[in-house]
Amino acid sequence: MNESDYELIKLMRERDDKPAFQLLYNKYWDKLYSIALAKVHDEDEVSDIVQDLFVTIWVKRKELNINGNVDLYLYRSLKNRITNYYKKKYLIEEKVNELSINASERSDWDAENICSYKEVELIINNELDRMPDKMKQVFLLSRDEQLSSKKISEMLLLSDQTVRNQISKAIKRIKITLEKYRVTG
Repeated sequence: MNESDYELIKLMRERDDKPAFQLLYNKYWDKLYSIALAKVHDEDEVSDIVQDLFVTIWVKRKELNINGNVDLYLYRSLKNRITNYYKKKYLIEEKVNELSINASERSDWDAENICSYKEVELIINNELDRMPDKMKQVFLLSRDEQLSSKKISEMLLLSDQTVRNQISKAIKRIKITLEKYRVTG
């Protein structure tokens, strides 16, 4: 067991030690990101997955009870998150396929679909307008211009990690906003 990692967890759990968390984050972010990227192949999703792992560790730091190696715990947690990502992705794809099949049976589908698309686009644009300027700029460069986080960081003179965090936060804001308007059926 790596004593220094164990000590970092202990400091986080017992003293809410943010520098200890930052050290753990800095030590493992790139390793976890690389592993996840090899499995998921989408920089934005990988950033979300790894960021979520570390957010969960911080939020649940008081309950963390790691008896083995911290790195093995992190890798196992990452593996579980990747598995959940694919489960959710396949469920969504299944639902889209189901809707497509049902849509082909309905003559009024095109008009409804166009209306729904415009509503979703309006909701997203409204959320973009509420974002801080830098977050909005980073997100639009990522999505509209299809630039990598590295390219954006070079353009805006920001760290690559800051760019990935801004993209991740923007995506989460949009997802939360869309969830509020979700229609179940």
